[in-house]
Amino acid sequence: MNDTAAPKFEPKELKKIDTDRQVCLIRFSPCGQFLFGGGYDSIIRRWDMTVDEPQLLDPLVGHRGWVQKIEFAPQGEVLYSVDSWGQLCAWPYRDEAASPIWSVEAAHDGWIRDLAVSADGSMLATAGRDGSVRVWSAKDGSLNKELPQNEHDVRAVAIHPDGKSIVYGDLMGRIQHRDLASGKLVREIKFEKMHYYDRIQDVPGIYVLQFDEKGEILICAGGEPLSNTNHQGIPVLHQIAWASLETKRTQTFGAAKDGHIFDLAWHRDGYFAAVTSGNPGSGQFLLVRPDEDEPFFNFTKLSNCHTLALHPDGKQVVVAATNRNSQGNGAVRDKEGSYVGNSSPLHVFSLEAAS
Repeated sequence: MNDTAAPKFEPKELKKIDTDRQVCLIRFSPCGQFLFGGGYDSIIRRWDMTVDEPQLLDPLVGHRGWVQKIEFAPQGEVLYSVDSWGQLCAWPYRDEAASPIWSVEAAHDGWIRDLAVSADGSMLATAGRDGSVRVWSAKDGSLNKELPQNEHDVRAVAIHPDGKSIVYGDLMGRIQHRDLASGKLVREIKFEKMHYYDRIQDVPGIYVLQFDEKGEILICAGGEPLSNTNHQGIPVLHQIAWASLETKRTQTFGAAKDGHIFDLAWHRDGYFAAVTSGNPGSGQFLLVRPDEDEPFFNFTKLSNCHTLALHPDGKQVVVAATNRNSQGNGAVRDKEGSYVGNSSPLHVFSLEAAS
């Protein structure tokens, strides 16, 4: 992360890209030409973003469940994806009619919550609802290592930039640091408020684990749940000093209705972009400096923000929300009485003032 203070500017919304279904996650390709969206309908959509009106290209088809996470190889033109049925795939994302380079149909027993790629591009790490954390060869999808079974749903995973350590956070708000070679537990930290139990239901709070480029700071983001309905909670972000695994700073963004931070991206100009969602219809798109309590930009006119994609050049960010009036639950009907399905309009904002 660049330590230069980010100027306080106001992003401008440039355009909106309508979609026909909801997406779980959006990401720009490393070249910046394409935007990818993993969908609830098992399809990975891709748009050419180099034209004035982004062009929807042929999708990547091969998953059977919700495409939960997508990430890219740091070198080459490969996209990795995981879904809610436990499948892990690698794709040649530029190919016009791409088929998987390789695929592991049962990488986990059910829902894969998160996916991380090592800085050198050699390894992938996956975390699942089955309590498993597994490390794979990025080259061919072979299983390199399975870490000791976790008692609880594992929500997020990250590989340290030096490739020697792995961290993951579970349903109970616990983050474990393990040696990647041996799998041994090195240390752990627990955020008690990032878990809530009510009426035999456990509510998670950890949604994001990310290292900064130098590996000096570990970000743990999500929420402090207050209810087992509607993602009631307070969005929170913990900055953890990696050397000591102690919390360096904690930032909260909003009230109970604002829910959780669902996605986050570091900007090279020294701030991060994040999206939150809570009560149906609520949503925040935030730009925040790591050393300030309040965002220097907070856009609240989008409903149920759930993911964002930062362009590699830092000049644009795309925020995925939920179509207006959907309430986030798809229960709205049209004039004929038919249900109006949820979709994820993509809002493109300019960040050029920050560059």
